[in-house]
Amino acid sequence: MKTEKEKMIAGELYFAADPELVADRKDARIQLAQINQEMDSDKRRVLLGAAFGSSQGLPYVEPNIRFDYGYNIHVGKNFYTNFDCTFLDICPITFGDNCMLGPNVQILTATHPLHPVKRNSGLEAGKPITVGDNAWFGGGVTVIPGVTLGDNVVVAAGAVVTKSFGDNVVIGGNPARIIKTIDLEENTSEAAEDPLQAPRKAIDRIDRELVRLLEERMQAVTKIADIKKTQKIEVLDTSREDAVLQQVAAKVENKDYETTIVETFKDVMKHSRAYQAKRQD
Repeated sequence: MKTEKEKMIAGELYFAADPELVADRKDARIQLAQINQEMDSDKRRVLLGAAFGSSQGLPYVEPNIRFDYGYNIHVGKNFYTNFDCTFLDICPITFGDNCMLGPNVQILTATHPLHPVKRNSGLEAGKPITVGDNAWFGGGVTVIPGVTLGDNVVVAAGAVVTKSFGDNVVIGGNPARIIKTIDLEENTSEAAEDPLQAPRKAIDRIDRELVRLLEERMQAVTKIADIKKTQKIEVLDTSREDAVLQQVAAKVENKDYETTIVETFKDVMKHSRAYQAKRQD
């Protein structure tokens, strides 16, 4: 059985008042007090590196920084944040290399149930936030739960980022939208030697997000399988699968991709059926 901490990090509903989590937040407050009161920037970097879940090198952060736990924050090389940044790290917050955050940036993974009874019960949840390499966030940027940003993304000051974006874009506004694309030098020796490198890197990033979403889907499939087993319902529901495929086809914007995407979903559902059948054995 999962602990409340394990549920929290996995993005499931959990009770924030769990004693282990209360103790972790208390420890985090002690760490924050030490970090924000330390006048020596080198010592502050060491303290911050110890508080974060992982970091490549020592991050540079201006006071005051705020976080819930610290151990769910993971940063790459040359990470920098300006004054008064907030990280609600209920779920993992991950930054790549060479990321810069302006003052008053908020990275928020925490969510609450929409239903008032559940919300008032103390149940909370979260969704991870992932940012690639070479990101630059202007002052006052807010990133909400579940967002993934690619490499070389610039976020204009004051933007509220409510959805994911790919590589090489400038985004801004509330909600954030693409303002322009960033043209990188395509005639570098590296690109000339291997023109497939950039699109494959983009696919790798997308695949990581797909794995996370498929795991969420399988959690829902598991619940369905258990209900069907208890109520002795057949695994195969043809009308439901047909309806899902119709919805998928309707959501595809580029119709050149429609057949491939629909066939991919057919395979996903086929393997989901096999998983459900095995679970009922």
